[in-house]
Amino acid sequence: MQKNIQTPGTALKALLGKHGLNCNRLSKAINMSNAMVRLLVLDKSPVSITAAFRLAKFFKTKPEYWLILQMNYDLSKAEKDKVLAKEISGITDVGNYQFVRKPHASKAVKKIVKKKITLADKRKAAAKIPGAKQARGKKISK
Repeated sequence: MQKNIQTPGTALKALLGKHGLNCNRLSKAINMSNAMVRLLVLDKSPVSITAAFRLAKFFKTKPEYWLILQMNYDLSKAEKDKVLAKEISGITDVGNYQFVRKPHASKAVKKIVKKKITLADKRKAAAKIPGAKQARGKKISK
C-alpha cells in the first residue's frame, strides 16, 4: 500500500479549489449539511454511499471513485494500527486451522429427569418454613 495515499478529504478539497467553491456552497448544491461536508474535507467522517452518490453527481465522477478513495484510506489507517496488528497476529490461516470438538457429556447425565413439582409439594415446602404464607386456596388459621 502507498505511504502517502490520497484521502477522500484531500480529493474533495482539490475539487473545491479547482471549481472555486467552498464547503457551504457545496453543501447547498448537494443537499448535505455544511458540518458534514466539512467533516468529509477534514477526513473526520467517512464517505458514505449516499455522500458518494451526491459527490459523484455534482463533480461528474462515479460513486466508486469516492468509495475506493475511502476504502484505500481506511486500509492504510488499519495497516498502521498496532492494536489491530497485535489482535490479528494470533489468528491462523484456514490451511492450518484445526477444529477440535469438545467431548460430549455421557448419555447417563443427559437422561436426568426433572421431577415435576406439584401444588401439594409447594404447600408442603411452605409449611416447613416458619412464618411463610400458605399456598392459595387454603385458609390460613390463627
